[in-house]
Amino acid sequence: MTGKELLHVSVLGNLAVQDHGTPMQLPRSKKTRALLAYLAVTGRQHSRDRLCAMFWNIPDDPRAALRWSLTHLRPVIDRPGCRRIIADRETVGLDLGSVAVDIVSLRNATRQGVDSLSTDSLRRAVEALEGEFLEGLYLPDCQEFQSWCTAQREETRRLRVRLLTILVTRFQGAPDDALPHARALSLLEPANEAAQAILVQLLRTTGRCREAEAHFQRAQRQLAELNVARTGALRQAAQPPQAEARTGADDEIVPAPHAERRRTGPPLHDVRFCRTSDDVQIAYASVGDGPPVVWAAHWLSHLSFSWESPVWRHWTEEFAKDHCFIHYDERGSGLSDWDNPDFSIDAFVRDLEAVVDTLGLDRFVLIGSSKGGPTSIAYAARHPERVSHLVLYGTFAQGWRINANPLDIERREAIISLVRQGWAQDNPAFRQILTTLYFPDATLEEMRWLNDLQRLSASPENAARLLRSLGEVNVVDLLPTISAPTLILHCRDDAAVSFEKGRLIASRIPAARFVSLESHNHILLPRDPAWARFVDEVRQFLRENTRSCLAIGKLPLVGTTRPDNGPGMT
Repeated sequence: MTGKELLHVSVLGNLAVQDHGTPMQLPRSKKTRALLAYLAVTGRQHSRDRLCAMFWNIPDDPRAALRWSLTHLRPVIDRPGCRRIIADRETVGLDLGSVAVDIVSLRNATRQGVDSLSTDSLRRAVEALEGEFLEGLYLPDCQEFQSWCTAQREETRRLRVRLLTILVTRFQGAPDDALPHARALSLLEPANEAAQAILVQLLRTTGRCREAEAHFQRAQRQLAELNVARTGALRQAAQPPQAEARTGADDEIVPAPHAERRRTGPPLHDVRFCRTSDDVQIAYASVGDGPPVVWAAHWLSHLSFSWESPVWRHWTEEFAKDHCFIHYDERGSGLSDWDNPDFSIDAFVRDLEAVVDTLGLDRFVLIGSSKGGPTSIAYAARHPERVSHLVLYGTFAQGWRINANPLDIERREAIISLVRQGWAQDNPAFRQILTTLYFPDATLEEMRWLNDLQRLSASPENAARLLRSLGEVNVVDLLPTISAPTLILHCRDDAAVSFEKGRLIASRIPAARFVSLESHNHILLPRDPAWARFVDEVRQFLRENTRSCLAIGKLPLVGTTRPDNGPGMT
């Protein structure tokens, strides 16, 4: 034995390690097993301080606890002549050069494109994804680890949904083969009318009419209970054969529900990944067709969750109607890398640069809302040739600590302390504080979505560090250098970012247009009259300035590929 043989780590289902197909006995300590899983899935070095804070924030000597866990992991992971656990005085990591991690292998395979994967490979991947991520491994006193697990489970679920959808499509001419995948898809996506419609249609096609009717009735009740706005795709799929014949019963199985869905909202989006110039992995996604609109990353973002929530979904649905709408999770949140200490404007600009360079966007509309505003301002100042229009909503150019009175600073510090202590907890008092700040007019359902989004979008420590870093933001000196046509919108009674912050930006950007919105909400809700006004103003701004630029020959084609596409997709 050379010690270089591949070791297999499985995190789908119960955590398991195999050496040459032989199961290895894992330490009994749940925290030690959780540490192994975290190192294997992230595949990078972590500071000892961070690992101690994640797993051992209670003992008197957390570093000793970390050393104890590493001592018990080495006999499982390391081999003579092959040290896979790489540790020094400051950092710990797992060398994946001779380690295969099931979920990492699956994600890497699908990131290269699923079209080249054989149907058998897709089937095997779907079967592997049936196991829940780290099933049974629960550490209630390790909130940051649990938040990370929750995000991984959601990403894994979305990957399975994506692969099942592709399998159903591939078996368009073989409904019996497509049926089991459609069943699994309907269970994973109970609020997805298109998924339910596909199953009903396949059941009818394969002669299971009684089961099709039963599932139709059950899905109708389920969608009503979940308060899902229906498109009619489910009812159409349940039509009797003679009605199907009139509408083309022999056509493909999947496109009919899919087409209905495209008219009412965005389809399932593919989350992809790129790397920044400082080697941080950033998750991004796009939906829709047309000129590109890039939405700079804001706080409370998680690509696999926020685009389906009533908190953010209407942004996607609105701008994906006639644009390629692009959004991403910034470093430290969502599906992007969480383990990076640099929360600065320069770092956030690098995140945005990585996404647009990977997509090869030559010129695009840039929207910066709330925390994404300073990032957009800095990017537009550095890359004036690439931003065709700049839209800023509810944002600021100076952080909360700059020119603030002591009482306001004390209030912000208190919020940061609450975030650090109560971020991942179901604490009604804590939730109400954030709700009052961000959307005081929210319904109970919207409050619950925001509470879930808090847990998924970032760890308590990252959320607190980000809020603290925003206090130091200052891009005021960049405002006079902005050359792109700029529209600034701000709610008059915004409690999270004061109205004066928006007026300050408008007064410093040449020829900027400022629109005052009448609302108490910082996060605009779809039923809020200010949202309708926001959409009208943005669309009119884009139309008018596009015509003006075309008239004088200043606007190049949008969405074209630049010669240098920057960091490659991973």
